[in-house]
Amino acid sequence: MKKKIIITISTLAIFIGLYLGSSIGLKFYFHDYLYETPNLKGLTKEEARKLVGEEFNLVEMEENFSEFDQGEIYSQLPIAPTHIKKGRPIKIWISKGKDIVEIPDLKGKSIQEARATLNKLGIKIERTTHTTEGYLNNKVLGSSPQAGTSISKTKGVGLLINVRSIQKFRMPDILGFSLGEGENLLRESKLILGKVKRVHSTDLPNGTIIDTNYSAGKSVLAGTVINVTIASSYKQ
Repeated sequence: MKKKIIITISTLAIFIGLYLGSSIGLKFYFHDYLYETPNLKGLTKEEARKLVGEEFNLVEMEENFSEFDQGEIYSQLPIAPTHIKKGRPIKIWISKGKDIVEIPDLKGKSIQEARATLNKLGIKIERTTHTTEGYLNNKVLGSSPQAGTSISKTKGVGLLINVRSIQKFRMPDILGFSLGEGENLLRESKLILGKVKRVHSTDLPNGTIIDTNYSAGKSVLAGTVINVTIASSYKQ
């Protein structure tokens, strides 16, 4: 009887030893213990790097609008809490700030002043309409949507501009120029840079203008919004 008890205890001890040994062995086989990913949402990139230290590798993905403040992490993968090996990457997405903004009152501003105000809010001028009625010369009479309306930053606004006479200009040839150079050429022709679309290309330098919504030489009204397409070396 005593011999059976000893054999049973010995057998259990062997099984326990094998289990613990295999468990530790597996951990060493996979290089290290598993770590729990922390919740990085709401942190800046710098704060997140300090938090994870050398345990994880942060990989920054694209920026998008979100409910988080600008510069804060709004999403991560793997999500927290998930157990992964030391050194594995954690992908993070950075917030560009809140998407919704309120259109300011632009009445009485010049087109340049209105554009500067809208640029600070991240809003593009989508179109301009001119009228010779009214007493304000070369000033904004109103916007569409109207002032006080809340819109997404991804949407543009239309402006109604009062002019004494409708001026026309020839669309300059801005193809092949950088975005900054093209914008200067448009400004000299009393035209406005509108939406900028990026298309992946390995044949042209990054940022080169490759297309516009109005062809070079076309007669356009002063204040017309010119949308451009530029080459991008990065896949969208």
